[in-house]
Amino acid sequence: MLKLTAYVSGKVQMAGYRSKVVTIARVFGLKGYVMNLSDSRVKIVAEGHEADLERFLEAIRIKNTLIDVEEIEAEFSGANGSYEEFFKVAGERETDARLDQAADYLKELISAVREGFRDNGSKLDSMGSKLDGMSSFLKEISGKQDQIIDRIDDAREEIVSEVCGMRSDLKSRTEERLQRIESDVTEIKAKMRS
Repeated sequence: MLKLTAYVSGKVQMAGYRSKVVTIARVFGLKGYVMNLSDSRVKIVAEGHEADLERFLEAIRIKNTLIDVEEIEAEFSGANGSYEEFFKVAGERETDARLDQAADYLKELISAVREGFRDNGSKLDSMGSKLDGMSSFLKEISGKQDQIIDRIDDAREEIVSEVCGMRSDLKSRTEERLQRIESDVTEIKAKMRS
């Protein structure tokens, strides 16, 4: 068993870094503590197996929106087994300051959400007027479509009427020709017999 003493510098105070360190240390089964120092660094003391401490050291090099670990000064020594769990040390006035800061963040968040809803409201109003415009445009297209359908129906009726007339004309002409042909055939037969 070894003891790791680490001093972490960067954007690590008032950013949730210690809570992350506690979670990571517990995952690796380490014992010890994490605390803020007055020089803006964070001190970590952790005891455990060497492999777990090495992996822990890599896992606490966090860089995200709130946390930015710039440097970790680490020193290993013999463990004395004086810790039963891994915990966060909080300063005397830290809780009040954190609550004040949390309230400020909450106010900013509420303000941002309200502003977002205002922006969305105006965008929805704009979309509503555009949809109204589209509605009248669609009604106009629908009216034109009805006119086109009426014209198509009229044209279809006219075509059907023309076709019927042509069929009737064709039928009468065909009947006349057939009668003439029958008459001619009858005459030819009569002449051939005589």
